[in-house]
Amino acid sequence: MNSLNNGLIFIAGPPCSGKSTTGKLLATRLGLPFHDLDTLIEENASMTISCIFSSFDEEEFRRLESEALNSLLSTDERFVLALGGGCLLDNSNLLAVRNNGIIITLTASEDILQKRIGIQNGNRPLATNGTAFIELLKARNEHYNSLPNRIDTSGITPEETVIKIISILTGAGSNI
Repeated sequence: MNSLNNGLIFIAGPPCSGKSTTGKLLATRLGLPFHDLDTLIEENASMTISCIFSSFDEEEFRRLESEALNSLLSTDERFVLALGGGCLLDNSNLLAVRNNGIIITLTASEDILQKRIGIQNGNRPLATNGTAFIELLKARNEHYNSLPNRIDTSGITPEETVIKIISILTGAGSNI
């Protein structure tokens, strides 16, 4: 189902594409709660994502990610959710998201993403340096390009991105 009848909006895309920033603004504009999947994982695990990766491994993180996503999807809540950059690489997560709402995919040029990750001090264990980040983007490029409703955030503000998302949502026949 690719509409907003149930009010679920999923913001996907690579790290630093603007998912959390835009998601918060969109949720406010639509009067919906906002959730960030990485934040939910940290709250559920009582540790940062970096600690999860250093204490366990990526496989454990992905398990926790799927668990947090499925837990949120089991509620009756309508929301905007910023997904982690690799969340939809898991086919079961992708199917669950597609079946429960609309995916908006934010993208940006490699140069812009590199600049943004250099500015942030976030927990990005799979992109700890420029080379690792570029390799991550290259490895996931086909995946990101396969996701629907892509918006390039390279030269636009988060507010302009929200306007583009609203246009997609209203064009999708949603009831916002």
